[in-house]
Amino acid sequence: MHPPQIVDQLSTMLGRRVHLRETTYPAVVDRETVCVDVPFGRGAAYLRIVGAMQSELGPFEWAVIDAAAYLLDLGAGLAASRDTVLTGLMDADRRRRREALGEVRARRWVDGRADDLDVLVVRLDPARELAVTAFGRHLALTLHGAVHFVGIRDAAAVFLAAPVRDIDDLTDAVAREAAVHGVVPRGLGMATCGAVETDIDAAVERAIASARLRATLPDQVASVRAEDLGGWALLHTVPRSRPLLHQACPAAFDLLALDDPTPRETVEAYLDAAGRVPVACERLHIHRTTLYYRLEHLPESVRTALADGLQRTTLHLALKLLRLWEEEASEAAVVPLREEGLLRA
Repeated sequence: MHPPQIVDQLSTMLGRRVHLRETTYPAVVDRETVCVDVPFGRGAAYLRIVGAMQSELGPFEWAVIDAAAYLLDLGAGLAASRDTVLTGLMDADRRRRREALGEVRARRWVDGRADDLDVLVVRLDPARELAVTAFGRHLALTLHGAVHFVGIRDAAAVFLAAPVRDIDDLTDAVAREAAVHGVVPRGLGMATCGAVETDIDAAVERAIASARLRATLPDQVASVRAEDLGGWALLHTVPRSRPLLHQACPAAFDLLALDDPTPRETVEAYLDAAGRVPVACERLHIHRTTLYYRLEHLPESVRTALADGLQRTTLHLALKLLRLWEEEASEAAVVPLREEGLLRA
């Protein structure tokens, strides 16, 4: 962001007038006699928060001011060397990304490690870049260096960390910080950046995919780790083409066309159970006689597909794809309308 955008977002989030001034600028007497001056840029400039005293600014306000000063320093090339390197991990230039990761590993900045690292992403409802930055930096601070904020991609805050073991504690910390900063988390994902990987870009994409799938299908995607996605990692990359899917598996669409969702749910549970009747009955909470009755009264195209190995596999994948696409569309429908100046989802 450009400095005027940063100042504008800071002013909006604080609900106060904010001025950006260089220290060499002639002293100006504001009408308001009360203000807070926050230096940045190695003392070359400062943010003036008008109408506030330091004692009136709480943790949220200071976190937002810190984020603004951080972004201004980065834009001016005056950020601390550590911040500059960590931000370089997300640079558009591949060479710079490699150099940054090499330096992070050489200096063992992440828990003293030089081998495997975790990339953590927290997807958020569309929010101002300043708000996401404040959330990311403050989360890293409250976790006492266990994670390092490195930037934003696709409305997600991105962090680098040592391999995370306690997902529940991390999830709780994310929820607490999100509540403080007024942002809404929409999914958490992780991916390993292996020792052989020379930059984190691919790991970031895997982590974002994991976060999306976990948020979209919480009942079917149990883990937040990209390495645990299995077939969902493949399905997530399939182009959204209903005509192509219909051509490959008309049986799935025959199930979809039924007014009663029971046959579809039955077939999906039966296939999820690999055709094991006791397991399918337990999942559906029905007697085996009821399951056999349902299977015998399915549309002919579906019964034919279940009787053939390849068609059965295709039907299973098609039902999963349709479920994924439906849930993604449902998730997109509840995203609040984007306001001007907010990140795109």
